Amino acid sequence: MLEKAFNMMRKSKALILIFIVLINICCGNKSFDLSSVSLGDDAKKYDFENKDLFMKDAAKADIIQYYADENKGITYGNIPLDNTMGTRITVYKEKVGAVDTNAAEKYSLEFVERIVKKHGNPTASITDKATVDAKLVKPIFEKLKKLSPEKVSWNPNEKNSFTYPTSFFWDDGKNYSILSISIEDDGKIRNKYISVTKDAYRNNAVFGLKYPTPPASPWYKYMN
Repeated sequence: MLEKAFNMMRKSKALILIFIVLINICCGNKSFDLSSVSLGDDAKKYDFENKDLFMKDAAKADIIQYYADENKGITYGNIPLDNTMGTRITVYKEKVGAVDTNAAEKYSLEFVERIVKKHGNPTASITDKATVDAKLVKPIFEKLKKLSPEKVSWNPNEKNSFTYPTSFFWDDGKNYSILSISIEDDGKIRNKYISVTKDAYRNNAVFGLKYPTPPASPWYKYMN
């Protein structure tokens, strides 16, 4: 009787130990939703340094860059991010100054829809032509047409050619946001998204952006 009770106790302890290990494994797989980050927020709110997801570069005074080269454990809402381009978060004077990322190619259109919905009608946009396989890009064309009907059209005098917005630009008064789209002839779509506070931008705190805006930039008359 005592032996049976002892064996049951030993099995119970083993099950509890397994349960604890599984909890620790699950908790160790940290994840981070990039869409939860708001520009201008106190960076400490997001605890970037203790998420084991970012590398840190604090080489410049008042500027900290957090990198996730392969975007492991990072999503934008439920949208997977590109594991070759990575994500960069800029903290300027202890505030979130910029977010720079790319969605995974498979989810590019969903990402474009999400960003356009978030920001609303763009302040400005750029259109260009793409020569593509019409059948392959039909789903892309149809979705872009819904997002920006006045900017998307097939070019009747050019076979397999259509015009679409390659970049959207938003100015909400405090921040600038730019979403770029590239459609390849095989139907693949790439994207790049950067959103930056005007304060961080005007103090040249953000990698890849230069103030004052170069005259050759398409956003020269918008970013000042």
